[in-house]
Amino acid sequence: MFASMIRSRPALRANTVLLLAALFLLLAANSRFWHVVLPLAPAGFAGAGFVLAFAALLLVLVAILLLPLSFKPLFKPWLGFVLFVAAGAAYFMDHYGAVVDRFAVQSVAETNLQEGGEWLSWKMLWTLLGLFALPLAALCWVRIDWQPFRRELWSRVKLALGLALVLALAAGLGGRQVAPTLRNHRELGHLANPVAVLSATLSYAHELHHTVNVVAAPLGRDARRADGMAAGGKPVVFVLVLGESARAASFSLDGYARDTNPELSKLPIDYFGNVHSCGTDTAVSVPCMFSNLGRSDYKESKAAASENVLDILSHAGYRVTWYDNNTGSKGVAKRLDERDEYNGQDPRFCGKAGCFDELLVENLRAELGAKTDDRVVVLHTKGSHGPAYYQRYPDAFARFQPACTTNELQRCPREQIINAYDNTILYTDHIVARAIRALRDDDKVDSALLYISDHGESTGENGLYLHGAPYLIAPESQTHIPMLLWMSDGFRARRGSDAACIAARRGAELSQDNLFDSLLGLLGVRTTAYRPALDAFAGCAKATAAQPAH
Repeated sequence: MFASMIRSRPALRANTVLLLAALFLLLAANSRFWHVVLPLAPAGFAGAGFVLAFAALLLVLVAILLLPLSFKPLFKPWLGFVLFVAAGAAYFMDHYGAVVDRFAVQSVAETNLQEGGEWLSWKMLWTLLGLFALPLAALCWVRIDWQPFRRELWSRVKLALGLALVLALAAGLGGRQVAPTLRNHRELGHLANPVAVLSATLSYAHELHHTVNVVAAPLGRDARRADGMAAGGKPVVFVLVLGESARAASFSLDGYARDTNPELSKLPIDYFGNVHSCGTDTAVSVPCMFSNLGRSDYKESKAAASENVLDILSHAGYRVTWYDNNTGSKGVAKRLDERDEYNGQDPRFCGKAGCFDELLVENLRAELGAKTDDRVVVLHTKGSHGPAYYQRYPDAFARFQPACTTNELQRCPREQIINAYDNTILYTDHIVARAIRALRDDDKVDSALLYISDHGESTGENGLYLHGAPYLIAPESQTHIPMLLWMSDGFRARRGSDAACIAARRGAELSQDNLFDSLLGLLGVRTTAYRPALDAFAGCAKATAAQPAH
């Protein structure tokens, strides 16, 4: 029987196979694209023309994508690769509401094996089987009726001309409505599978090319500390807790109905309720918030080509240490002391799923007990990183039940997803509060702590999950983030900080654009790189406040 199947393999021209592959991708790997397009179609004949115009546009784009490597011997390997990429993209689009842009590709490229393993599921396997393995088997079974190279080349030229004609006819049917639809629904450009993947990958490669081996230009080398924060007396310890995927809407400090901040609410902190992120994923927000570029001017290559605020704090005499339980500092701390705790071995906090963020607090406690110099300590938490929310907190913090206990969020009712996510916020509350108490109880240092999340998170609103939406169309849940500040009495006295002035800023419109200058201001650093207008706490300190150097 097998021999009979081999003998009966159909022989098709390369152009035919190419068009069949493009048609398969158009219909089978673009359900999210059509889920957005079809409801936009007008009624009647105009609607049919509208849909046909979009179908022709996407079919032509996919076929053009396949054309360059459609010659022997690369043809089948190239089609197989595109099928695999499209199947993976379709899974994330369909099940998490994801879109594909440069930053999504960057996040995938910069993830580690443990985090990547959290995405694996039976649902993903079945998706890959249906959208990749089965069509790949059909592709391997079919024989290509290859013609001499010149004839093959001429056939591709004729195919390209035919595609152009199809596109022109479709434009006549519904093209007038396509352009404004694309302008008003920019997410469509990130949902056209696999064209969006290729475009995003090329964009990421271009940006990466401009960041490799870049030497950071000096910044703030004139930095020195104002009188109150100058070296001497008690050591100064400033802790920056960098959250992950924590959204303000799920903080009871921000008005959320559930008590997700039972420990922080009992501490003398200032919570800032109108703060927004620079990006919607870690790969953007982290380097952006530590740079002096701001969201509107941020480019990875520009950020990599300059030192950042942590470098300036080091120039001012602070020892800077970055403890990481996430996917690294994204280059922010590469010139400083960066320590990876992601694969820690402490049995109290670590297991097969990695380490809980409480390990970072133990690092901080060790710092307090062993060091006597002035220092800045960054704790980069795993926080609320999905989709495996249930792995982010110990059982003692599984307060909200029943919680989703799988990485296949689509298998859980939304209420269970929210319960699991809220448990991660409850644990984050504990981590930050425990760090504050460790600082508060050490009377040998003058200390302060600032917590800020890198970006927010979607938990099913409008069918969206996780994060990473293009900023222009990102929901508030992915950009509105929590931020809070605590100071010891000794730190507040050294800075001359006015508690009432800082409290009055709690509702101010802030963003991660303010972090660069706010850190310099809080730590009393004088430098020409400091911009008072962007310091969230400018004017809330006495004569020791940071001022531009002259």
